[in-house]
Amino acid sequence: MVTEWLGNAWTALYFFLIRPMWKWVLRKYTGRCELLRISYEHDAGAQRTKSIEKSLKLSRVTYLKELYKSDNIQDVSAAAQEVMLIKAIVPEVHPRFMDCFQVCLCQICGYKKLKNEVEIIRKELYSAENPEHEKKLLKLWEVMMPNTKLETRICNQWKELGFQGDDPKTDFRGMGILGLHQLLYFAVKHTDQCQRILSRSNHPSLWYPYAVVGINMTKATHELLQSGALRTHFYNVTKEQPLITDLHEVYCYLVFEFDKFWFDSKPKDIMEFGRLQGKFKKQILNKLKDNPSTVLVADFQKGQVQDS
Repeated sequence: MVTEWLGNAWTALYFFLIRPMWKWVLRKYTGRCELLRISYEHDAGAQRTKSIEKSLKLSRVTYLKELYKSDNIQDVSAAAQEVMLIKAIVPEVHPRFMDCFQVCLCQICGYKKLKNEVEIIRKELYSAENPEHEKKLLKLWEVMMPNTKLETRICNQWKELGFQGDDPKTDFRGMGILGLHQLLYFAVKHTDQCQRILSRSNHPSLWYPYAVVGINMTKATHELLQSGALRTHFYNVTKEQPLITDLHEVYCYLVFEFDKFWFDSKPKDIMEFGRLQGKFKKQILNKLKDNPSTVLVADFQKGQVQDS
């Protein structure tokens, strides 16, 4: 109780007294506001955008806080101009600020928008009565198993792709249609690598259920996005608003890297999946946290997975 009270007191002291005083001192000393200092101190990428994001979040200026919270800024250029007026930033003196701030604002807003978009997809349950869902599922089989005809919609053959039972729809319950979207994206976009990984997943002693693991990687991708951990990646990899396809590429990276991690770990059996998945996710989190220049992009050529 006392520790919590002290923590709250320190937070209040820092926010209402120490931080404003320190910002005032730095502005008097450098002649630049916090946002302007950040634009000069950091190169483009996660470190700069995260610092801008934090400044907007902690600002006591209503307009700046609204920019931080927004996921749909209609005119980024106009917003940047308004900030320059509020902070008395002269464009002729600081010509780089306008472009710098617009990029950061676009990334910050875009990340929130992507989170909302993905959550809507995840909450959509797979339905066998939905023709689009069924079409995507059958497309997954066609791409992954081009030389094997699916006998019927519900059959034991789905286990060859690593589903748990005769009807894959039961495996999509946790991640909704998002799990199918990402399985299909990897299969279509990176067919050769996807089929190699499927082949490796059928290893006689180090096997794992490909589709189930893939859906677990969807869950990991979703958690990284919703927690904000993927800001490091997206703020480094694109100056634009990240799209759903950009998130799918992160998923491909996780599937690709987990397959290598699994075989490098040489588990005794599939019962070690939970432990190793937790260890793998921790490694990814640490990578995003410890290195501000981290990008989660699979190098399918350099790190090409070979059939086992």
